[in-house]
Amino acid sequence: MKFLVVDDSPIDRLLLTRALAKAFPDAVLCAVGSSMQEFEAAIEKERCDLAVIDYSLGWADGFEVIRSVRQRWPNCWTILMTVMPSEILFFHARTAGFDVCLTKSSSLQHLTIAVEGMLADSEI
Repeated sequence: MKFLVVDDSPIDRLLLTRALAKAFPDAVLCAVGSSMQEFEAAIEKERCDLAVIDYSLGWADGFEVIRSVRQRWPNCWTILMTVMPSEILFFHARTAGFDVCLTKSSSLQHLTIAVEGMLADSEI
């Protein structure tokens, strides 16, 4: 299985990829975030099973990113991560196709629990 992490913060990318690598040691991880070009190059390479996407990127927003992910991989699980959550944002995120919405202040354990749940659902 392959996980894509899209976050413009190098520290957040590192924390997210470390947590995912620890919880899912067999997963292949790809982390991008410096530009739209870097993101587009990553999604051209191969299929992705899960994308963890920051809402507020310096070069795009999470909704632009999910549109690209969904066009390429309609069945890819997606998680929106945000620093400033709101019910309206989460509503729009779910409408845009995000499967799960989490705040960055949540523990990384919440992320791994969400991923475990998604992977269990896909095995049914």
